[in-house]
Amino acid sequence: MKINSDIKNKSDFREQEDDKLNIRYQDKEYNESYKKWRRENKDSIGFFYVEKPNCITYSDDIGFVDDSPEIQEERTLRRAVSVLGRVLVLRSALDIVFKYLIPPFLEHIGADIRYDFFDKTLYGDPDFIAVLTFILNIISMVLPVGLLMGQLHMPVKVMLPMKITNKPMFRASIPIMLLICGVCSAMSMIYEHMLSSVNIDTSRTLYFPDTPGGMVFIVLSEVIIVPTISELCTRGVILQFTRQFGDGTALIITGIITATLCNDITKFCFLFIAAIAIGYFTIRTGSVLTAVVMRVTMQFFAYTLYYFDYLRDDDMMLMAMIFISVAIGFFFTILFLYRHSDCFGMKINSRYMTYDKKLLAFFTSAPIIIWLTAGFIITLMNIKFIS
Repeated sequence: MKINSDIKNKSDFREQEDDKLNIRYQDKEYNESYKKWRRENKDSIGFFYVEKPNCITYSDDIGFVDDSPEIQEERTLRRAVSVLGRVLVLRSALDIVFKYLIPPFLEHIGADIRYDFFDKTLYGDPDFIAVLTFILNIISMVLPVGLLMGQLHMPVKVMLPMKITNKPMFRASIPIMLLICGVCSAMSMIYEHMLSSVNIDTSRTLYFPDTPGGMVFIVLSEVIIVPTISELCTRGVILQFTRQFGDGTALIITGIITATLCNDITKFCFLFIAAIAIGYFTIRTGSVLTAVVMRVTMQFFAYTLYYFDYLRDDDMMLMAMIFISVAIGFFFTILFLYRHSDCFGMKINSRYMTYDKKLLAFFTSAPIIIWLTAGFIITLMNIKFIS
């Protein structure tokens, strides 16, 4: 009887341990891969939470921690943020090279391309510019995140969760994204008016080809492929990696990264709000596919809005599009909350450290400071002033 009792106690403990290791809102396959990764892989940027009779938590490079787990969490978080910061510095370096060095070099060897530093626009063969921009965008995202993936040793099923665990919320993701786009576009008019009062040019330039083939290429590249890869990198790899420090921390960090990487003062607020919403839906539905769908919706909205605003100069259609997006989004949001209100809310814990300490650890990391400084300089260089 004593042997059976010991077996039962060990089984109960194992079940409790697995409960602590489960990542909320994810499917069983994700959690099994996550637990295997945390139990078998030993690195200094991994931190997982497990209860034992005389221990509070566990860190790869320390072992079981009996006292003050928030101290060890801070140490691990700082190391993780440092690795992430170095990757972001590489991303900023690639942005500088691709935008300010590659075009002059190509022009020097005879390519039909020229970058105007005054109005921040590429001139030349539009098809060549579109293809070049597409290729450079892919490289600037894939190369840094690929290096990050090599350091994390995370299973693909953890970095890129695909199975949707909350189908009602997934179905509501497109109309709610339309609501966010519509409301933010309306609010952006006020924000852009404020920027214009200090002579900052808020006009945008997007490539719209005249040929059917060119239009298909733009839809595939700028509306589908680039946003998809971007979400696999941010709401996939980076978000899932930082979730070990709490879902709230992951949301804030990826939101800051997404908004800062745009290097555009006119887009920062909108992208930050959109990034938080996309991250929230990604976590709550358990799938990065939700992020892809929402981001593609946002890109489609942006290109359609640009078409009516700058190419057609049709204010009535512009306002109608914003109104219709808000109306559709509002209607389906209310319908979703009425039918599935239990599917929307999400419990967000801060783990051991408080959020203010985690943000302090993030913003005081040397690589992050370098990256933010570089981003600030690039953003200043990208500002266009009204002549």
